[in-house]
Amino acid sequence: MMYIDIDKITERQKLIIAKGLCDYQYIMDNWQKNDADFQAVYYEFYLKARWAVMNKTSNSQPYFKKLQSISPDADLMVILEELKSEMEKGSYELSLGSKLLHTRNTASPIYDSKVREYLSKEEGVEFWWHVKGSQAPRGISEFAKIKHDWEELCNWYIAFVPSERGRRWIEWFDANFPAYRNISDIKKIDFIIFATN
Repeated sequence: MMYIDIDKITERQKLIIAKGLCDYQYIMDNWQKNDADFQAVYYEFYLKARWAVMNKTSNSQPYFKKLQSISPDADLMVILEELKSEMEKGSYELSLGSKLLHTRNTASPIYDSKVREYLSKEEGVEFWWHVKGSQAPRGISEFAKIKHDWEELCNWYIAFVPSERGRRWIEWFDANFPAYRNISDIKKIDFIIFATN
């Protein structure tokens, strides 16, 4: 993995972004419907890596019910606690929860393994949860590690979006995908990271 140089993004990587944008826009336009078509697109776009968890009705029903009920200003930590108690899986699902919240609040970032890997290796963000050799204090709880990682992720986006490099990434995105200029800057950056790693 290398530091992202937007001037070296390939045509193949642009195609990955373009395909994702169609699905993403569909999700954002149709989340209220929560029908079979919506869930199929949502699964393909967001959840296929967690298929073993989400293909069970005992997990998918409470998840999509939560999508319909949360407010855009919901606290992700509360969502994670609720999902843990409502889903059969019975574990914290930071990635799933952040995707759910982002669908209702596009200013909220998404915690994803590709984003985590890029930010930790290339941007110096220190994550603790599910990271081998992390610098987490001894004895710290799983939930505390998750909260730490979420704060680190949010803080990185808060600093990066208005930075010179962040503005360049967003300008590149807008120039290459003008029909999607309306999506949040956070999601534009997310698409770039995901497609190039």
